[in-house]
Amino acid sequence: MAMETYRLEVRESDASGIDADVYGADDLIEESTRISYEDFDLDVPEEREESPVESREITADVTTIDLQVQRDDGGFTVRLLGDRDELTAVRIDDEEWNLG
Repeated sequence: MAMETYRLEVRESDASGIDADVYGADDLIEESTRISYEDFDLDVPEEREESPVESREITADVTTIDLQVQRDDGGFTVRLLGDRDELTAVRIDDEEWNLG
């Protein structure tokens, strides 16, 4: 295998949830997941100037990738796994994203 560069991008989608996408070197989505605010009884302020976006880039030599989402009392953690090892993670704090 050769080293590949991946980009994990986590962003709010139309104020109803969070999209997490993993892009490969060719900028095609290789893995994706969606978190619905409704599933977690979260509300978002109606007047948001700009939707939050978090992005991480990682270079790794892996054969499989996987996205995992965990929820705790204060937010979400989106983890990108490669061959079952954590490559990178993005933390979404309820307070920072004004989720309530």
